[in-house]
Amino acid sequence: MRVPTSYDSAQLHIAADLRAAGVRTAASEAAGDLVERGVREAWGGDRDISLRAAVEAVLQRRAVTPAFRSQVAFHLDSNFVQEWSGDADALSAWQIDEDEGFGGPDVLFPGGYGQVADHLARGLPVRLQEPVTAISYGPGGVVVTTRRGEHHAGHAVITLPLGVLKAGSVTFSPPLPERTRAAVTALGMGSYMKTWMRFDRIFWPERFDWHAHLAPAPGIWSEWVSLAKLDGAPVLLGFNAGSRARRMESWSDERIVADAMPVLRDMFGARAPEPVAVQVSRWTRDPYARGSYSFPAVGSTPEDRRALAAPVAGRLVLAGEAVHDRYPSTVHGAYLSGVRAARTIAALARS
Repeated sequence: MRVPTSYDSAQLHIAADLRAAGVRTAASEAAGDLVERGVREAWGGDRDISLRAAVEAVLQRRAVTPAFRSQVAFHLDSNFVQEWSGDADALSAWQIDEDEGFGGPDVLFPGGYGQVADHLARGLPVRLQEPVTAISYGPGGVVVTTRRGEHHAGHAVITLPLGVLKAGSVTFSPPLPERTRAAVTALGMGSYMKTWMRFDRIFWPERFDWHAHLAPAPGIWSEWVSLAKLDGAPVLLGFNAGSRARRMESWSDERIVADAMPVLRDMFGARAPEPVAVQVSRWTRDPYARGSYSFPAVGSTPEDRRALAAPVAGRLVLAGEAVHDRYPSTVHGAYLSGVRAARTIAALARS
């Protein structure tokens, strides 16, 4: 079962202090034009710079109000930081548009993404609770060492997340090629924290899928999605990204709720109730993920993703969202990279 959602089904909520200053819209067109100008000018430079630096270079030449700065910051957050999971001062001005669109609507999976993995794993001997600690490879094949023993194969598809590769918690022998290691270093691994809050009733407009909060300080509970269309579930899902999300992952659930409620009450009124249940994702603190997904960091290029996809010694092929150069940072990119890796392995086995 899938339930479509749409970014066009969205309501903008403007923080009280900005409303008092006369702000009535997000000024999306003007803010977007300014960001595009900053990116175009950055492309004229001799080296890559951050998206924030590119935008600031344009802002400094203009007499803009504090309110418009907030609108520009909101545009950066909603279109880039929340999209890529990295801060604007870490995102590459040259590469922020490196991904391609994918056909079809955005959908929710009421039964969770586990359905996809369960379907793909049918009939396969999947071993759980067996973390990998080392991978050795050479002319004789591949040896994968886990906490329970060794597994031997002629070839292997390696789906370690970029964050795990960066951490070096799995040892490769011999070390991965220099170009592969350089790509791992060049790409950024972001943090995108999701907080589900269940309430005793729906107190927000049900006709909207998305709710956005425009405030002077950007990126603080600025995006929410309503799950009310899932059988009337009284659940709001709030997002935080980048370094703020990384900091928040160390907070208790109670502190996270306390941080969110003033925003929800500014959006929906002072009578918005406390949630009756909360669930928080903490991917950066997960030793088997070490982040949510990759982003194009300053100085990185699509060649880094292609370098990750290149077979290693005719024995290993990496897969995952960070490896796909057309659809990075997405579930479909991860899936398609796996299909490509399997085909590559099959070709190597036949050669």
